[in-house]
Amino acid sequence: MNGMRAVAMGILASSALTCGAFVVAQQTQKRSMPPGGALSRLSLSETPRESHLTGLKVVRLINTAEMNYKEAHGSYATWDELIPSGAISEREKPRTMFQGLRLSVRPEVTPGWVLDLVTAANGQGYELSLRNLPDKCGFSFFSDQRGIIYQGGWIDCSVELKPSGN
Repeated sequence: MNGMRAVAMGILASSALTCGAFVVAQQTQKRSMPPGGALSRLSLSETPRESHLTGLKVVRLINTAEMNYKEAHGSYATWDELIPSGAISEREKPRTMFQGLRLSVRPEVTPGWVLDLVTAANGQGYELSLRNLPDKCGFSFFSDQRGIIYQGGWIDCSVELKPSGN
């Protein structure tokens, strides 16, 4: 029993390190904030939890739009294809969980959040990361064509995981 527990803990630790390494690599590559970037446009009253809920909604919206785009076109879309297609804007309507997001061109698709979306060459898969620029721990969401959403932050930094109320 202890052997199985040790194996499970090892798998969990290696998964966490892999996610953390990805986040650190992304942050190292894009550390500088654009002039007049996210911090200047964010509401001073927005809490980290509210910001994380916004990020979660953005990822859910992108996953839904990608699924619908693939159903209509036979392949997943790049961000430059997805935005003008209407697959995003038609879901941002009032009285939906996505109302008011108003996603825009990259890299900062909504204030404080930077998107990286990579589509497979054959259009049959995609991976995305959505990073929270102002978060001191690099809070990020990750997803792909399966629609499963992962979250993480920098190693050795405490992040508020699994936003409640979703």
